[in-house]
Amino acid sequence: MPQLIEKPQRDWLFKVTKQNSKQPERDQCLLAFFFGSACSTLEINRIQLKDVLSKSGKLTKLYTVRGAEREFYLSSERLREYLNQYLTYRVKNRIGLGNNPDQYRSLDPDTALFYSYQNRSFSIVRKHTSAGSDSYSCDALNRHIKMLLRNAGTESPSVLSGRRAFAVELHRQGYDIAHIHYMLGNKTLETTHKLLIQ
Repeated sequence: MPQLIEKPQRDWLFKVTKQNSKQPERDQCLLAFFFGSACSTLEINRIQLKDVLSKSGKLTKLYTVRGAEREFYLSSERLREYLNQYLTYRVKNRIGLGNNPDQYRSLDPDTALFYSYQNRSFSIVRKHTSAGSDSYSCDALNRHIKMLLRNAGTESPSVLSGRRAFAVELHRQGYDIAHIHYMLGNKTLETTHKLLIQ
């Protein structure tokens, strides 16, 4: 089971990240999506700027998770705050600028939301499985998230800890398993049940 990172630990993680990260605006926003969106790291990596930002420059209310059959509502004020800070940072540092300064805050809507230190999107790798199908992974982003967790003292950093924290928080608030299962987008109900074991 991935480690359950409780709220005091998450608060500490955001504090450490703000103080120590080379790009705190990006990394705090990344952690906000990691813990607050129910998206897998691959789904986070697939977010494009136009998913979360309208042409007018305002944050969208929701977006469809790419590669999934569900929507995510950008309703968390804390997540929206981190997202605005990161987008301001991108504009200031001219990261992924578009061709129209009057649209999308002058950013290119077809670029990835999250950029690596090299100012390009984190890579997605296609792998051919022994069963004859293709699978996709985002190893670079996974390593980066684990590093952020490790830097804040998480003993066994896991890219599933965010989804587990999200699921457990909803369960504690009284949401039923079916609702949590839909938000996570898991293939089996058993997987969702396992994440809720405390």
